[in-house]
Amino acid sequence: MKIKTIAILSLLTLAVTLTPTAFAAEASNSSQPSNMIETRFSLEAPIHDTYVISSDFGLQINPETKESKGHNGLDYATAKGTAIFAASDGIVLFADSNQGYGETIIIKHNSEFSTLYGHILPGSFLVKPGDTVKKGQKIAEVGSSETGDMLHFSVIKQGTLVDPTDYLPQSTR
Repeated sequence: MKIKTIAILSLLTLAVTLTPTAFAAEASNSSQPSNMIETRFSLEAPIHDTYVISSDFGLQINPETKESKGHNGLDYATAKGTAIFAASDGIVLFADSNQGYGETIIIKHNSEFSTLYGHILPGSFLVKPGDTVKKGQKIAEVGSSETGDMLHFSVIKQGTLVDPTDYLPQSTR
């Protein structure tokens, strides 16, 4: 298990630390105003069926222990076996088990963004590392965590876990 934990941390590091593309370098030397070269990165919800966001991104307080803890993504509570879809086009970096999220997929979308899908139903992977995926393509099915049937969904921007709702359509938050 320790080797897989190290491997997933290495992949997350790779997913978030690749250097910007040549376009970004050219853009920084451009005479255009910066707002002319920036593009808005947007995602589609990884779950299309009925769901409830059972845990939001950010600081959360355990109602029993009163301890606060950061939560690095969104938890989509939905039925086990529900389809999980790629939130954007990209390349699969990781599709295997890891200690924190159980069965997990990581997709690199561009030089800035990657997404992580955790608590996947074992045996339901439809992708493997190196595969190219399209936004809306089914990649796996929802599994379970210690708190129930759910998908854990994280967004990583330039090495930092960020709030997925900043990149999802308002109607899916």
